[in-house]
Amino acid sequence: MASSTKKQLKPSRKPQRAAKSAPKTLPPKKPEQALQMRCRQWLEESGIWNELLIFHVPNQRKGGPGAGMFFQRMGVRAGVADWLLFPASGRKFAIEMKSGTDQSAGQEQFQAAWERAGGTYLIVKTLDEFTQAVNAVMLFHNT
Repeated sequence: MASSTKKQLKPSRKPQRAAKSAPKTLPPKKPEQALQMRCRQWLEESGIWNELLIFHVPNQRKGGPGAGMFFQRMGVRAGVADWLLFPASGRKFAIEMKSGTDQSAGQEQFQAAWERAGGTYLIVKTLDEFTQAVNAVMLFHNT
């Protein structure tokens, strides 16, 4: 018999896993982060994301004392609400997401300053409360 010139495939050393779809994003480690992501998804699916000036303020940064000082010098303010809304009426709204915990001192200070400046400050704990708040803003203030 003539020897074959084809190479034989060697078996992979790693076990083969069944193919599965990869998640679009990594699951959040904190319930509040998961709630914020569900709120963003709802805003997109409802079409409100493109109708209302609304955005999340990523104010939870990790890092040592040096990072905190750096962000403070950059103008990051402790306690800023998670979502800021600016409807066409000119009013301003802040929505703080809470997953069962009390507000920090920084959040209380921001709330007081926001309200002194004429803004409305809301605290929500569920996706349903968030959707109700945003829908009320859309209904009464975005014309």
